[in-house]
Amino acid sequence: MNFPPSAGTRPERPALNVAKATSRGTPAVPTSPLALEVRPGLVLGWGESTGRAPAADVVRLVYELQPGRMRLERFPPAPETTADAISRGFHAFIAITPATLDELLSGDGSAGAAQLRACAAERAVSFAHPLTPRARLALDSIRCCPFAGVCRVMALTARCHDLLVEFLTAWSATLQPRPTATVGPDDRVRLAAEILVRDLGAPPSLGELAAQVGLSETTLKRSFPQVHGTTVFGYVRARRMDEARRLLASGAATVLEAATLVGYSNPSNFAAAFRRQFGINPKTFQLRARGTR
Repeated sequence: MNFPPSAGTRPERPALNVAKATSRGTPAVPTSPLALEVRPGLVLGWGESTGRAPAADVVRLVYELQPGRMRLERFPPAPETTADAISRGFHAFIAITPATLDELLSGDGSAGAAQLRACAAERAVSFAHPLTPRARLALDSIRCCPFAGVCRVMALTARCHDLLVEFLTAWSATLQPRPTATVGPDDRVRLAAEILVRDLGAPPSLGELAAQVGLSETTLKRSFPQVHGTTVFGYVRARRMDEARRLLASGAATVLEAATLVGYSNPSNFAAAFRRQFGINPKTFQLRARGTR
């Protein structure tokens, strides 16, 4: 993806719900309810309610802590759009004008980027996906950002980029072609394992996983242990713990961050699972790993 440079010192400001023209002639995106202009035509907004719908012609990516999803909106909305789509509770959104979106995605040939371009061109495109662990972490960072001034601008700009990455990669992943009929059952089971590893933080249900690889639930449950030596649930749990150990050993995440990234919303449950897998508390493991670096 072709990300813009830092927003510098553009001030964060409360919403005015007014679209103004920039020096380049690109309509600015209305800011609601709290917002930061990351670049002309691209705004990161957040808060407890959406406020009024923007008057500008924009694509809006919405990230909701509850019910834990990210989805696509287009403004002005289609006539059949109802108020049911309006977010409630804490959420963030990224509002992008079509011109800025085209510039941002320049050179990006991914399937997700192609779908966003289609949305900007006012074609009938929709997308909703469970909130990924990294997107959830970015939302929490936005809600609890401890910085002020330029540091706050830089931190919020980085989280905006994180949210864009999660949206595009999730959408691209869902558009990957399913295996053809010539793929054998064992290959489909191996593909199922690859999908689980890719989506450790928010793995698909057994039914969704079976559908993605072209098997029935019964066949997948029966065949998975034959290929991988454990059940689907056991495989997910083991891979989650392996990834958590890697994050802690490398210093890439704190214990709480590692728990969130591998799909645990309860730190106590994560610590118990880590102890069962490795015989040591995650915090103790992290401290020992730091001592050896």
